[in-house]
Amino acid sequence: MANLTFINHACYLVESEKSLLIVDPWVEGGAFDNGWSLLDKSINNKTLIKYLAEINKAKYIWLSHEHSDHFSVPFINALKESQPEVKFIFQKTLDGRVAQFIRKMGFTVSECNDKPQILDSELSIVTFPYLGGDSYSLTMINNFSILNINDCVVDDEIATKRVTKSYKKYTNNIDLLLTQFGYANWMGNPSEVQMRKSSAREKLKRISFQVKRFKPKAVIPFASFVYFSDQENFHTNDSQNTPNDVATLFEREKITSNLLVLKPWDILDLKKPLNQEVADRDHNIKHWVNLFNDIKPHSKNKNIVSLKEIKETYDLFRQKIFKHFLIGPQFLERLKFINPIEFYLHDLDVNLTLSYREGLKVKDGCNADADISLSAATLRFTLKNEYGANTTLVNGKFRQISHNGVKIFSRHFSPQEYMKMGYGLNNPVTTFRIIVGKLFHSFSKKSWDVNPTQD
Repeated sequence: MANLTFINHACYLVESEKSLLIVDPWVEGGAFDNGWSLLDKSINNKTLIKYLAEINKAKYIWLSHEHSDHFSVPFINALKESQPEVKFIFQKTLDGRVAQFIRKMGFTVSECNDKPQILDSELSIVTFPYLGGDSYSLTMINNFSILNINDCVVDDEIATKRVTKSYKKYTNNIDLLLTQFGYANWMGNPSEVQMRKSSAREKLKRISFQVKRFKPKAVIPFASFVYFSDQENFHTNDSQNTPNDVATLFEREKITSNLLVLKPWDILDLKKPLNQEVADRDHNIKHWVNLFNDIKPHSKNKNIVSLKEIKETYDLFRQKIFKHFLIGPQFLERLKFINPIEFYLHDLDVNLTLSYREGLKVKDGCNADADISLSAATLRFTLKNEYGANTTLVNGKFRQISHNGVKIFSRHFSPQEYMKMGYGLNNPVTTFRIIVGKLFHSFSKKSWDVNPTQD
């Protein structure tokens, strides 16, 4: 046996005679502070866990990264309640936070980079860390190779050479490529339709580039079966790609790799040629397009966060940042590598300026004076969680007001991103080396790279 069963979004199962590998199980509820929803809601945690429990094989779960559309805490909570024998596989990271969380839930975790995890005599998986905490994987089942790029931005020669060099250690050819096909972060204010159209085209161009470089026998577009589902980001859906756009790309560019479009519970026999019938593919494309055409935003959240709650959360935010980096953020702000940021809280009609040097300042509401406009609840979420700013940039529940508002936001919260990745006083030597390298880069390139990696 060598089967691949598609479940939803970025989740699928690879099954051998003795083992079952579950990848990125998010099948229920929202992601990114409820800014994303699944297009297909036919599966829930209970259904998937019941299905897994009925299979009498060794079970493994591979998680690509910490984003909530891949690392679903509600699924893991539900899994704990059923108490199955499951082992997790995750990349080895500097902070070790995800692995630590899973162990606290009572599960075994194997942390390993660029080394095969042998699940049985037929099935293995290799994890390759990537930029910003992401990772991609190579799964081998009976010499059949599956390259899962998921959210990794692989769109130039440097990136493709890196990926090719990594998988070439284990296989010369890729049988099946799984890759994202839609944009997945803030894509402009409602009027900026061209930004979204351009990004949608770029995602298709990326697929074409990957296929031409990796030359897989077959391609599955996945990890984009979602929509922006909040009142504040729903406009972002207006130019999103669907599997039909990917099919059009393959036809237009005469791409010879087989395009496979799957819906939940579709099964591929990996021992047979992966030639999907046109009628089946068209049927599955129609399934996703119909779901996308029927999307609606959630009802508006009536819970209002108070200014007092914002101030209290910001005090805790500063304490965490300074605990990890001492006066570093203040120093970088003085050098203007990080700038204060001004928010307009539209539901409270006030402006808040956040500064590592001067703290929080409040003034009467004036949307035109701000860098970013958002709700008090979104700002509180951003400040409260270590992944807050990253989540807000992905879900896009805000408006850019000043010309460089998003850039100022990214830079201002870069200490939070570095803290999330495990940098700071816990790893001072590594942190110092990387920060100095970023400073030299900013002096030479006149830009500040906020990506907290050594790449």
